[in-house]
Amino acid sequence: MIIFSMTILIAYIGIFNYFPILYSFIGSFFKWRPIKGIFKFVGFDNYIWMLEDPLFWTSITNTLVFALVSCLFYVSLGLIFATLIYSVPRFQSFFRTTYFLPVITSGVAVSLLWKYAFYNTNNGVFNVVLEFFGFDPQMWLLDENQVLACIIVMTVWKEIGYAIVIFIAGLNEIPTELFEAATIDGASRFQSFRRIIIPLIKPTTLLVAVTGMINFLQVFNQVMLMTSTAGKNPGGPGTSSYTMMLWIYEKGFRDFEFGRASAIGYALVLVIMVFTVIQFRLNRSEE
Repeated sequence: MIIFSMTILIAYIGIFNYFPILYSFIGSFFKWRPIKGIFKFVGFDNYIWMLEDPLFWTSITNTLVFALVSCLFYVSLGLIFATLIYSVPRFQSFFRTTYFLPVITSGVAVSLLWKYAFYNTNNGVFNVVLEFFGFDPQMWLLDENQVLACIIVMTVWKEIGYAIVIFIAGLNEIPTELFEAATIDGASRFQSFRRIIIPLIKPTTLLVAVTGMINFLQVFNQVMLMTSTAGKNPGGPGTSSYTMMLWIYEKGFRDFEFGRASAIGYALVLVIMVFTVIQFRLNRSEE
């Protein structure tokens, strides 16, 4: 019975996990158009096309800017809020639940809420507040200089609850005797944060940074939903918020060029691997 169960489990993992990965990697070397029944070997042509297309450099730049800035605020603000919540244990459960609610809320619902309720150029909350204080209303998602920042703010707001919960779990592992000793020695809260919390919570910080970076490099839903306007392709204005995941989607499910979409996908996989290795190496060097 055990052998049969293990066989089923291995078969399931192989069919639904490893086979698609292998098949898409092989497909990246083919002119692959399933709608037309085309599957022709072209070698590295898809990768050469990708590197020569200006959209590659635009999309990878936007993706990296989005991921790096989002991860910076995600980790730093997550640690700060977690420390504040940790300092008031009586209401810790309430704050953890409150901050975690956006994480489990539908990304589609949150994206549309922010698009139409907060970033609306006519009567959105942000413009109403700006006008109340005498400032000019902003174009937000319709301004190529603001759109990426707007999406970053919404994304960090939605995802930061996960970082807070993980950081609180890490803070609970720090012996309370250290804080008590620091207080007796006259250390301020900031000194305790700098000398005790930051050094001892580095493994948790690495976990949050790595998982956050992987998540942010795959940004898609919010860009697709928040930048889509009538008669215009998502990723705008122009290509100011065009990301690699959006390019993969359009090549695969709009143009049905699966080979090129697979090549872009594996370029993104390489970027994710590079940043993950860098983060682990930095953590080891600090240790």
